[in-house]
Amino acid sequence: MNDIIEYRERFASLNPTFRVGIVQAQDTVHAKVRVVFPDYDEMISWWLPVIFAKTQDDKFYWIPDIGEQVVCLMDLRDEAGAVLGAIYSAADVPPVNSADKFHIAFKDGANFDYDRVAHLLNLFFQDTTELQYDALTHLLDLKFQDQAEFKYDGIEHILSVSLPQGGAFNLTANGAQIQIDSNGNVTIRSAGLIQLGNGALAGVARLGDQVQVGEQTGTIVTASTDVLAG
Repeated sequence: MNDIIEYRERFASLNPTFRVGIVQAQDTVHAKVRVVFPDYDEMISWWLPVIFAKTQDDKFYWIPDIGEQVVCLMDLRDEAGAVLGAIYSAADVPPVNSADKFHIAFKDGANFDYDRVAHLLNLFFQDTTELQYDALTHLLDLKFQDQAEFKYDGIEHILSVSLPQGGAFNLTANGAQIQIDSNGNVTIRSAGLIQLGNGALAGVARLGDQVQVGEQTGTIVTASTDVLAG
Protein backbone atom coordinates (compact mmCIF):
# COMPACT_ATOMS: atom_id res chain seq x y z
CA MET A 1 0.00 0.00 0.00
CA ASN A 2 2.82 2.41 0.88
CA ASP A 3 4.41 1.72 -2.51
CA ILE A 4 1.16 2.65 -4.29
CA ILE A 5 0.81 5.87 -2.33
CA GLU A 6 4.45 6.77 -2.98
CA TYR A 7 4.02 6.10 -6.70
CA ARG A 8 0.90 8.26 -6.90
CA GLU A 9 2.59 11.11 -5.03
CA ARG A 10 5.64 10.91 -7.33
CA PHE A 11 3.43 10.81 -10.43
CA ALA A 12 1.34 13.72 -9.19
CA SER A 13 4.44 15.80 -8.44
CA LEU A 14 5.63 15.28 -12.01
CA ASN A 15 2.16 15.90 -13.43
CA PRO A 16 0.47 18.48 -11.15
CA THR A 17 -3.31 18.67 -11.58
CA PHE A 18 -3.27 22.41 -10.89
CA ARG A 19 -3.10 24.32 -14.18
CA VAL A 20 -3.04 28.01 -15.03
CA GLY A 21 -4.09 28.72 -18.59
CA ILE A 22 -5.67 31.19 -21.01
CA VAL A 23 -9.21 30.79 -22.35
CA GLN A 24 -9.03 30.17 -26.10
CA ALA A 25 -12.65 29.35 -27.05
CA GLN A 26 -16.14 29.48 -25.53
CA ASP A 27 -19.15 27.19 -25.75
CA THR A 28 -21.81 29.53 -24.35
CA VAL A 29 -24.62 26.99 -24.84
CA HIS A 30 -23.05 24.36 -22.58
CA ALA A 31 -21.07 26.77 -20.35
CA LYS A 32 -17.69 25.31 -21.31
CA VAL A 33 -14.37 26.68 -22.52
CA ARG A 34 -11.16 25.40 -24.07
CA VAL A 35 -7.96 26.52 -22.39
CA VAL A 36 -4.39 26.75 -23.66
CA PHE A 37 -1.61 26.05 -21.14
CA PRO A 38 1.53 28.07 -22.05
CA ASP A 39 3.66 26.25 -19.46
CA TYR A 40 2.84 22.89 -21.04
CA ASP A 41 4.03 23.43 -24.61
CA GLU A 42 0.89 25.40 -25.53
CA MET A 43 -1.24 22.31 -24.93
CA ILE A 44 -4.94 22.96 -25.57
CA SER A 45 -7.51 21.30 -23.35
CA TRP A 46 -10.73 19.67 -24.45
CA TRP A 47 -14.00 21.44 -23.56
CA LEU A 48 -13.90 22.07 -19.81
CA PRO A 49 -17.02 22.89 -17.75
CA VAL A 50 -16.90 26.12 -15.75
CA ILE A 51 -17.66 25.78 -12.05
CA PHE A 52 -20.58 27.97 -10.86
CA ALA A 53 -22.04 28.65 -7.42
CA LYS A 54 -25.50 27.24 -8.33
CA THR A 55 -26.92 25.43 -11.37
CA GLN A 56 -30.14 23.59 -10.39
CA ASP A 57 -33.04 25.46 -8.70
CA ASP A 58 -31.04 28.70 -8.56
CA LYS A 59 -28.79 29.39 -11.52
CA PHE A 60 -25.62 31.43 -11.89
CA TYR A 61 -24.00 32.07 -15.26
CA TRP A 62 -20.88 34.01 -16.24
CA ILE A 63 -18.47 32.60 -18.82
CA PRO A 64 -14.78 33.61 -18.70
CA ASP A 65 -13.75 35.85 -21.59
CA ILE A 66 -11.48 34.71 -24.39
CA GLY A 67 -7.96 35.67 -23.31
CA GLU A 68 -8.83 35.55 -19.61
CA GLN A 69 -6.40 33.82 -17.25
CA VAL A 70 -8.04 30.95 -15.38
CA VAL A 71 -7.16 28.19 -12.92
CA CYS A 72 -8.09 24.65 -13.93
CA LEU A 73 -8.29 21.37 -12.05
CA MET A 74 -7.27 18.52 -14.39
CA ASP A 75 -7.00 14.75 -14.08
CA LEU A 76 -3.54 13.17 -14.14
CA ARG A 77 -3.75 12.56 -17.90
CA ASP A 78 -5.07 16.04 -18.70
CA GLU A 79 -8.01 14.44 -20.47
CA ALA A 80 -10.75 15.95 -18.30
CA GLY A 81 -11.09 18.73 -15.79
CA ALA A 82 -12.94 21.91 -14.86
CA VAL A 83 -12.30 25.65 -14.71
CA LEU A 84 -12.25 26.78 -11.08
CA GLY A 85 -12.24 30.49 -11.86
CA ALA A 86 -10.27 33.46 -13.13
CA ILE A 87 -7.31 35.06 -11.33
CA TYR A 88 -5.76 38.52 -11.32
CA SER A 89 -2.28 39.18 -12.66
CA ALA A 90 0.12 42.02 -13.45
CA ALA A 91 -1.80 42.55 -16.70
CA ASP A 92 -5.25 42.42 -15.06
CA VAL A 93 -5.08 44.06 -11.64
CA PRO A 94 -7.89 44.11 -9.01
CA PRO A 95 -10.28 47.09 -9.40
CA VAL A 96 -10.42 47.74 -5.62
CA ASN A 97 -8.01 47.12 -2.75
CA SER A 98 -10.29 46.75 0.28
CA ALA A 99 -11.12 43.61 2.24
CA ASP A 100 -14.52 45.12 3.09
CA LYS A 101 -15.78 45.71 -0.45
CA PHE A 102 -17.80 43.55 -2.82
CA HIS A 103 -17.26 44.85 -6.33
CA ILE A 104 -18.38 43.90 -9.84
CA ALA A 105 -17.15 45.95 -12.81
CA PHE A 106 -18.54 45.38 -16.30
CA LYS A 107 -16.84 45.82 -19.64
CA ASP A 108 -19.11 48.73 -20.64
CA GLY A 109 -18.13 50.76 -17.58
CA ALA A 110 -21.08 49.89 -15.33
CA ASN A 111 -20.17 48.64 -11.85
CA PHE A 112 -21.71 47.48 -8.57
CA ASP A 113 -20.00 48.21 -5.25
CA TYR A 114 -20.91 47.54 -1.61
CA ASP A 115 -18.80 48.56 1.39
CA ARG A 116 -19.80 46.53 4.45
CA VAL A 117 -18.00 48.90 6.86
CA ALA A 118 -19.48 52.13 5.47
CA HIS A 119 -22.79 50.33 4.73
CA LEU A 120 -22.77 52.07 1.37
CA LEU A 121 -24.21 50.60 -1.83
CA ASN A 122 -23.32 52.13 -5.19
CA LEU A 123 -24.58 51.16 -8.63
CA PHE A 124 -23.14 53.02 -11.63
CA PHE A 125 -24.25 52.67 -15.24
CA GLN A 126 -22.20 53.45 -18.33
CA ASP A 127 -24.31 56.56 -19.11
CA THR A 128 -23.31 58.04 -15.67
CA THR A 129 -26.68 57.22 -14.08
CA GLU A 130 -26.00 56.41 -10.43
CA LEU A 131 -27.95 54.78 -7.58
CA GLN A 132 -26.62 55.11 -4.04
CA TYR A 133 -27.99 53.90 -0.72
CA ASP A 134 -26.40 54.83 2.59
CA ALA A 135 -27.66 52.49 5.31
CA LEU A 136 -26.20 54.67 8.08
CA THR A 137 -28.18 57.78 7.09
CA HIS A 138 -31.06 55.84 5.45
CA LEU A 139 -30.66 57.99 2.35
CA LEU A 140 -31.56 56.72 -1.13
CA ASP A 141 -30.26 58.83 -4.00
CA LEU A 142 -30.88 58.17 -7.70
CA LYS A 143 -29.14 60.49 -10.16
CA PHE A 144 -29.64 60.40 -13.93
CA GLN A 145 -27.24 61.46 -16.65
CA ASP A 146 -29.32 64.60 -17.42
CA GLN A 147 -28.93 65.77 -13.77
CA ALA A 148 -32.44 64.72 -12.74
CA GLU A 149 -32.46 63.38 -9.18
CA PHE A 150 -34.77 61.28 -7.00
CA LYS A 151 -33.92 61.34 -3.28
CA TYR A 152 -35.59 59.87 -0.20
CA ASP A 153 -34.47 60.58 3.37
CA GLY A 154 -35.64 57.71 5.56
CA ILE A 155 -34.84 59.60 8.78
CA GLU A 156 -36.65 62.84 7.96
CA HIS A 157 -39.22 60.98 5.80
CA ILE A 158 -38.75 63.47 2.97
CA LEU A 159 -39.07 62.61 -0.71
CA SER A 160 -37.43 65.04 -3.14
CA VAL A 161 -37.64 65.02 -6.93
CA SER A 162 -35.45 67.43 -8.88
CA LEU A 163 -35.66 67.83 -12.65
CA PRO A 164 -33.34 69.70 -15.02
CA GLN A 165 -34.41 72.91 -16.78
CA GLY A 166 -37.11 72.00 -19.29
CA GLY A 167 -38.01 68.77 -17.52
CA ALA A 168 -41.58 67.69 -16.83
CA PHE A 169 -43.21 65.82 -13.94
CA ASN A 170 -46.24 63.57 -14.15
CA LEU A 171 -47.86 61.65 -11.28
CA THR A 172 -50.94 59.52 -11.96
CA ALA A 173 -52.92 57.41 -9.49
CA ASN A 174 -56.51 56.12 -9.44
CA GLY A 175 -57.66 58.45 -12.19
CA ALA A 176 -56.08 61.56 -10.62
CA GLN A 177 -53.09 63.34 -12.13
CA ILE A 178 -50.61 66.01 -11.07
CA GLN A 179 -48.54 67.38 -13.94
CA ILE A 180 -45.80 70.01 -14.20
CA ASP A 181 -44.93 70.79 -17.80
CA SER A 182 -41.60 71.99 -19.22
CA ASN A 183 -42.68 75.63 -18.76
CA GLY A 184 -43.42 75.20 -15.06
CA ASN A 185 -47.22 75.17 -15.39
CA VAL A 186 -49.00 72.99 -12.81
CA THR A 187 -52.08 70.98 -13.78
CA ILE A 188 -54.22 68.99 -11.34
CA ARG A 189 -56.86 66.62 -12.67
CA SER A 190 -59.08 64.72 -10.28
CA ALA A 191 -61.65 61.99 -10.76
CA GLY A 192 -63.11 62.88 -7.35
CA LEU A 193 -62.50 65.66 -4.84
CA ILE A 194 -59.64 68.08 -4.40
CA GLN A 195 -58.81 68.94 -0.79
CA LEU A 196 -57.81 72.57 -0.33
CA GLY A 197 -55.92 73.95 2.66
CA ASN A 198 -56.09 72.78 6.26
CA GLY A 199 -57.51 73.90 9.59
CA ALA A 200 -60.01 76.75 9.27
CA LEU A 201 -59.17 77.07 5.57
CA ALA A 202 -59.82 73.43 4.76
CA GLY A 203 -62.39 72.84 2.06
CA VAL A 204 -63.35 70.67 -0.88
CA ALA A 205 -63.76 71.97 -4.42
CA ARG A 206 -65.44 70.41 -7.43
CA LEU A 207 -65.77 71.49 -11.03
CA GLY A 208 -68.29 74.33 -11.17
CA ASP A 209 -67.75 75.40 -7.55
CA GLN A 210 -67.43 79.10 -6.71
CA VAL A 211 -64.09 80.06 -5.21
CA GLN A 212 -62.58 83.33 -4.03
CA VAL A 213 -59.25 84.48 -5.42
CA GLY A 214 -58.11 87.63 -3.62
CA GLU A 215 -60.95 90.14 -3.80
CA GLN A 216 -62.72 88.32 -6.63
CA THR A 217 -64.79 85.19 -6.90
CA GLY A 218 -64.63 82.70 -9.74
CA THR A 219 -65.77 79.33 -10.94
CA ILE A 220 -63.60 76.24 -11.37
CA VAL A 221 -64.04 75.36 -15.05
CA THR A 222 -61.31 72.73 -15.52
CA ALA A 223 -59.59 70.24 -13.26
CA SER A 224 -56.44 72.39 -13.40
CA THR A 225 -55.40 75.68 -11.84
CA ASP A 226 -57.54 77.68 -14.31
CA VAL A 227 -60.23 79.86 -12.64
CA LEU A 228 -62.85 81.90 -14.52
CA ALA A 229 -63.25 85.27 -12.83
CA GLY A 230 -66.82 86.36 -12.03
